[in-house]
This record gives sequence, structure tokens and C-alpha cells, in this order.
Amino acid sequence: MPATSRVYTLRHAARLLGETEDTVSDAAITMFPEDGAIQVIDDDFGDEDWALASPFTDEGLENLRYIIDNTRLDGS
Repeated sequence: MPATSRVYTLRHAARLLGETEDTVSDAAITMFPEDGAIQVIDDDFGDEDWALASPFTDEGLENLRYIIDNTRLDGS
């Protein structure tokens, strides 16, 4: 497997896929790192606060498209 050289934020993934952020977020719930979904944690918000981003690799974008398309076919 090639090394990951870039990732896409959830917002950008939604734009690339022509979907809403909510749709991509819902589809990503079932994804794991081996599916191309990773987590980035940023703790630059204070001692108790932190932010979590959900970026996706190129493979992750392909998997998101597959999940979204299958969800629509199933009528969910």
C-alpha cells in the first residue's frame, strides 16, 4: 500500500463528492483507518478543550462514494 501523502477534510470531501457535510459525516461513521478515514486531534483550544477533524485519504474518498451510493440504493 502506498504511503498517504495527502488527506481531505470532511468539508472538502463533501465538495469533491457533491454531497452535504452531513451526508459524508453519516457515511464516515462506519469507516476505520484501513478504509481511509483518520482522525486529527488539535489541542490548541485550551487545557480542557480540543477539536477533532475527520480527514480522508484518496482511498477514503472512494469508500465514501461507495457507502453513499449503496445507502441510496438501499433506500436508507
